[in-house]
Amino acid sequence: MSSSSKGSHLIRYYSKLIEVYIQLSLYEEAEATATRVLTVDPSNLTVRLKRGHSRRRIGHYVGALVDFETVLSIPPKLDTAQVLHHDEALRQRDIVINTLGCSYAELTRTHPIKIEEYNRPALSHISLTSNEEKPITQVFLDEPLPTNCRFYNHLGCRRGKKCLFSHAPDTRSIRDDLGKNVCLYHLIGKCKWDSFSCIYSHSKDNLPSEYIIDEDTSKPSWWTDSARVKVVRELVEQRDARRKKIHEQSERARQQNTDRNKSKKKKKKKNDSDDKPPPNASPDKVPPPDSFSSTNSNCDETLVFDWESESNSDEELEFEDVESTSSDILSYGNKPWEHEEDKALVVALDDLHT
Repeated sequence: MSSSSKGSHLIRYYSKLIEVYIQLSLYEEAEATATRVLTVDPSNLTVRLKRGHSRRRIGHYVGALVDFETVLSIPPKLDTAQVLHHDEALRQRDIVINTLGCSYAELTRTHPIKIEEYNRPALSHISLTSNEEKPITQVFLDEPLPTNCRFYNHLGCRRGKKCLFSHAPDTRSIRDDLGKNVCLYHLIGKCKWDSFSCIYSHSKDNLPSEYIIDEDTSKPSWWTDSARVKVVRELVEQRDARRKKIHEQSERARQQNTDRNKSKKKKKKKNDSDDKPPPNASPDKVPPPDSFSSTNSNCDETLVFDWESESNSDEELEFEDVESTSSDILSYGNKPWEHEEDKALVVALDDLHT
């Protein structure tokens, strides 16, 4: 895998991670992850729009306004997803301007240094037009792997990039200042493992106690606020319930497909065994080859093709198995013991008596 394709794969992963953080109301983590992605790819307008949305939900309105204005500064291409992003940024910008009570131009004149700080990493036209590979992606973004590294989250991993386990953030953990992943379920009080058995860290020492929004204002972290912890716990439980329901539905569908295939194989095997002649049968009693054709005959001498009689219902297949020829004869008003040979014998005896 080339560096450019690998970098795009990692950026897509982290972009999905930002969406999950926003759905769980973890806006601080969403903002931090978006800033990390923008450091690698400052031309990613989708991630910048998500960072502006996260900043607005935190209460960081000035930073959110900077992100929305940056997205709106790039004209969108027609008939693409950029048009939707442009409309969303326009709507979000109007909300922030109504909240602040001033426009972006006024903030640029009064606080140019602060606007420049909030715009980092800055979007330049060179980054939009250049198609060069970015090897820096491998330095800033960790490769997500199926299993998280327990040593990395506790005592530290000595293998570094050669480790076969993941050092990247995921939706089950929160990144602290040392880069370790702290268990999300431990923060909401629902982790079933202790601090030694869990693959994530259970230490809150390196987690920030508050987020600095502006120079003079700050907001406490969500894990120190009991009301926000309750909200996150409910959202995580709803997410886990949806995942469990989807898993049960997929397992049920897989089991139904397995049972259906078994019943079809059993039916086919039974039909093959019925069509085979007995081992001691004489050649004269073997049915002619025409009887093994792809059609069946009813009592009224009408032909029923196999594709008309096939059915996917198990009840219909069982009904066809137990169906007997005597029921067909009774349906036409004949007794099951009256066969064609007996009828012919009775007619011949009557002719002799007359």
